[in-house]
Amino acid sequence: MAEDKKAPSGGGPLGKPGGLYDGVKLSRKNADLLAVASIGLLVALFIAVLLLADGFTVTFDAQGGSDVPAISKLDYGATLPPADPPSREGYVFTGWYRDPSCGIPWDMAADTVTEDVTLYAGWESAP
Repeated sequence: MAEDKKAPSGGGPLGKPGGLYDGVKLSRKNADLLAVASIGLLVALFIAVLLLADGFTVTFDAQGGSDVPAISKLDYGATLPPADPPSREGYVFTGWYRDPSCGIPWDMAADTVTEDVTLYAGWESAP
């Protein structure tokens, strides 16, 4: 009578003992956690790409001056294109600022867009 050959216990893909994690220096629990974390990271990156697909928007608060249209669909790291400054009777435009009190200037040539942002017009009384 011939002996029956048994498949190796714990066989996984391709019939190798140890299964998918054979040769990996992680416990099966840690390897499973790593796989779940990797999938989670890929899902988070996919969602981030979808959210950023439309780019960023820069809005302008003229603080009493003429309206300035928002600029949308800007890529991360883009500088703002040149635009006509707003006007305000009795005032001189001093530039765009990151804060309403005009304490932090926006350098149009060097500052880049990294998120949606509102810039505020700075004004001085005309001489």
